[in-house]
Amino acid sequence: MSPATGRLLRTVFLTLFCIVWVAPLFYTLRVALADPIYAQSGTPPLLAAITFENFAGVFANAEFMGALLNSLIIGVASTILVLIIAVPAAFVCATFEFRGRANLEAWILSTRMLPAFVVVLPYFILFRSVQLLDTMLVLIIMHTVISLALAFFMLRSFFADIPKETLEAANLEGAGHLTTLLRVALPQVRGGLIATAILVFIFSWNELAFSFTLAGGAVKTGPVAILGFIAFQNVQVAGLMAAANLLIAPIAILLIVAQKGLIRGLSFGAVRA
Repeated sequence: MSPATGRLLRTVFLTLFCIVWVAPLFYTLRVALADPIYAQSGTPPLLAAITFENFAGVFANAEFMGALLNSLIIGVASTILVLIIAVPAAFVCATFEFRGRANLEAWILSTRMLPAFVVVLPYFILFRSVQLLDTMLVLIIMHTVISLALAFFMLRSFFADIPKETLEAANLEGAGHLTTLLRVALPQVRGGLIATAILVFIFSWNELAFSFTLAGGAVKTGPVAILGFIAFQNVQVAGLMAAANLLIAPIAILLIVAQKGLIRGLSFGAVRA
C-alpha cells in the first residue's frame, strides 16, 4: 500500500468516525433549536426556522438550573477530595517497595469491578442509618469513592514514569518524602494531574445511579433533573433536547479549553526519547 493510499484511507476512516460521533449531538441541537411542534412530531426539517424558545424554557426552569449548580458543586468538591487522597497514595505505591503493595492495588482495583446498581442498596442502607440521604454531602462522598480507583491508577502510572534518579537526587539534597512529592514529583506529572482531574470531574458530572438512588429529592444533579422531562406516555422532546445540550455544554467547553493538557497528560510517558 502506497503512503498516499494509506493517508486517504486514514482520512476517510477518521471522517466517518467524526460523523458517527457528531451526528447524535447535531440531532439534539437541531431539535432543541426547532419549534416545539416540530420536535414533538418527530425530526424537524433541516431548514426549519431556528428558535431559542426551548432553551428559554429550560433557563426558566429553576429546578433544572439548580440541579446543574448542584452538579458543579459536587463535581468540584469530589474532584478535589479524590486528588487529595489519590495523589499521595499513588506516589507511595509508585515509588516505594513495601509488603502487601500488590494486594493493596488489587483491592483498589476490585472496587471498580461491580456495577453501581449492585452496591447501591448497601450504601443506601448505610447512609440512611446516619441520616445523610438526599444531601449534597452523600453525593460528594460517593462520587469521591467511585472515582478513587481511576485516579489512583492513572496517577500511579504517571508517577512511575518519573526517572528514579530524579527522586534520588531530591533525597540526596535532604528533601523529605512530602517535599519530594510536592516540589519534585507533582511538577513532573502536572499534565497527568490535569488529565486525571478532568476525567474525575466528567464522571461526577455524568453519574446517575448513585445520584438518583441516594438523593434525587431535595438535592438533584443534572442527570437526575433531566428525567423530569420524561413522564409516562408524555415526553417533552423539545425541552429534553435543550436540557441535554445544556448538560453537555460545560463538559464540551472544558474539553475544548483543556484538550492540549488532557492529551499531553494521557500520553505522558508513552514516548521516551
